[in-house]
Amino acid sequence: MRYTIHQSKVNNGTKGKFYLRPVYDETVGLDELAEHMASHNSPFSKGQLLAILTDIVGCIKELCMESKSVRIDGLGIFEARVRSKGAKTRPEFNIAENVLNLVVCCRGVDEFRSSRLEVNTKHNLAKIAEVKPTAKADSVNTEQP
Repeated sequence: MRYTIHQSKVNNGTKGKFYLRPVYDETVGLDELAEHMASHNSPFSKGQLLAILTDIVGCIKELCMESKSVRIDGLGIFEARVRSKGAKTRPEFNIAENVLNLVVCCRGVDEFRSSRLEVNTKHNLAKIAEVKPTAKADSVNTEQP
């Protein structure tokens, strides 16, 4: 894992404080994930894995919309969440007006739980490396120190 140290500029209690932020080099899509999985001596081809992953995504969405949580051991629990603004009374609550959005969220489980990640990170500090900022303010040097 690579990270940078960021100083908060938000006008609240965090302003001026420094925080660790992960650095992401790229976003890997289903196609790249299937290719990566196939490279691990899988008996399945990239195409077969892509089809399976595509079905998994669709099924997770479908089950979440049926008010079910989906647990993938070692990774997380997927569930639908609703963000809404409050109404003064129950009769005043209107889904069209008060519901802001619906999202599918994932919370880590097993070794991927935040408490486990915290312990693992503290014991494996040698595996994380700070990324030094480049001259351009918004870019990040991708070389590890």
